[in-house]
Amino acid sequence: MNISKPTYHQKSLSCPISLQKIQSVPVAGFKFCHLVQLHDREAFSRIDELWSTLHVLYVVTAGQVRIISAQGKLTLNAGSAVVRQAGNLLQHENKRGSLSPIQGIAIAFDSTNEQLFWPFGLPVPIVGRNLTDRAVELVQACTKGLDSSPFRPHMLFYELLDMLQDHVAHSAHEDHSWLDSVLRHIHQMYTQPLTRDQLARDANVSPEHFSREFKKHTGLTFVEYVTRLRIRMAQEHLLFSNPTLQEIAQLTGYRDTFYLSRKFKQMVGSAPTHYRKMPKKIVSLTYNYTASLLALGHTPHMGAVASWMEEKRGEQGQINLEPFEQHSEYELVKHPELIANAQPDVIIGYAPHPASDELRLIAPTILMPFEELDWQEQLLHLGRITGLESNAQALLNRYHQLEQEANHVLDQWMEGTRGSAVCMFMIGEDGAYIYGHGWGRASHVLYQSLGFTPPSRMEQDGQLLTGYIHVPLSEIHLYAADHMFVAFSEDAGEREILDDLLNQESWGTLPAVRERRVYEIDADMFYGFDPLSVMEQLQHIMHHLTS
Repeated sequence: MNISKPTYHQKSLSCPISLQKIQSVPVAGFKFCHLVQLHDREAFSRIDELWSTLHVLYVVTAGQVRIISAQGKLTLNAGSAVVRQAGNLLQHENKRGSLSPIQGIAIAFDSTNEQLFWPFGLPVPIVGRNLTDRAVELVQACTKGLDSSPFRPHMLFYELLDMLQDHVAHSAHEDHSWLDSVLRHIHQMYTQPLTRDQLARDANVSPEHFSREFKKHTGLTFVEYVTRLRIRMAQEHLLFSNPTLQEIAQLTGYRDTFYLSRKFKQMVGSAPTHYRKMPKKIVSLTYNYTASLLALGHTPHMGAVASWMEEKRGEQGQINLEPFEQHSEYELVKHPELIANAQPDVIIGYAPHPASDELRLIAPTILMPFEELDWQEQLLHLGRITGLESNAQALLNRYHQLEQEANHVLDQWMEGTRGSAVCMFMIGEDGAYIYGHGWGRASHVLYQSLGFTPPSRMEQDGQLLTGYIHVPLSEIHLYAADHMFVAFSEDAGEREILDDLLNQESWGTLPAVRERRVYEIDADMFYGFDPLSVMEQLQHIMHHLTS
């Protein structure tokens, strides 16, 4: 039997692969160190100081925060981010105003090479939906702990850095800062005469380039954009108050009321005088406004809904209300296309909103300042918008009746003296949140309706009228009051930490603790400031005080 010999290709053996074609892998350059979720404005300052020697990426997932860098002031809205280099701290601006509650993510990382070139430029707000999504994925990967791959958090972190570098490179090649300035000017000066040629001159671009880029960026011509904005503002004025046609013309930049009426009817399909009576599809961007609409008897077309609302609707026999499209507040901020696809007649939410200009082009947008209007004023405005003013007033009358009855009982029970009271929401080893007059959580029930005073320390901290404060565990006893309403975490580990606190002398010697005037409350029940939630909170507070 013949056995064939293997054939060797001498040429392949004599020509080894060229090492010059093998590429070395670039050094990653940065190391992922820490991640924390932020639940208040003060946390941004604390984290910045704590991680001063590290680079930090801040991602805002809800609300708004104002910070100050060496280059000036920055405003970060939901869906935006900022990177600051190690050593260059971002000062938190403590100015109070129309800010909505802030939540976010802070990611600390370090350089693996001291000579490494910093690639991300000066601190500027970065807006990118994919960036926010990836940051949320990173949080989820880190919280899974041992149940997740140890490599996934690092993979997501490097994807984030890659997105940041792409954003910087893209911004450097595509400068539309002049167009951003033009749009800001239009939204600030829409009541004044505006012309394309003048704005093009101010932006130092040709009228033709101005028109081309404007249409490409907004999807509308300059004239269409300004007309839509003015008519949207006319709709908002009609929804929020009861102006005359002449007043609307002055408020929206039209000198001719006949021209205003014609443009209004072309866009809206109704004359201004009939607009308020038209049925409207409403999108509610916040949990509390969705709950308030349902309490008024109006089912929104789309709304932000939380789990506590579903339970409340079931308990109160409202589960058979018309179905509507439901999302979280975060989803509605992150995906404005959901709102656009719903084709609403009105959008309602808190002021300020990061995408108010974008929303206003979809539909008239009523944004109410969270800190400046109490829940009763907000409810009356919602009643006016929906045409259900009588329902809103009936709910308020019902609340005022409960309020009057409660004060009559307390006058007898406490012999006319109220003393101090406080609502504390414990969050484990991170401490607790304590709320002032204007932030819900039943603080307005205690201080405005029932006449209790806040802890003296809150006045000292400047949190008496509006706002809230985060208090570390070691300082909670400083905010004690004669009556303390406390929401405890349901997490077993966090509850164990709090039990250790409750066994400490600083807590056990408090008069409210010794005299059994510490009352446990349900955090979900005390979340909302819609009329049904507030009535329920009042009744639970009275139950605790008189039991």
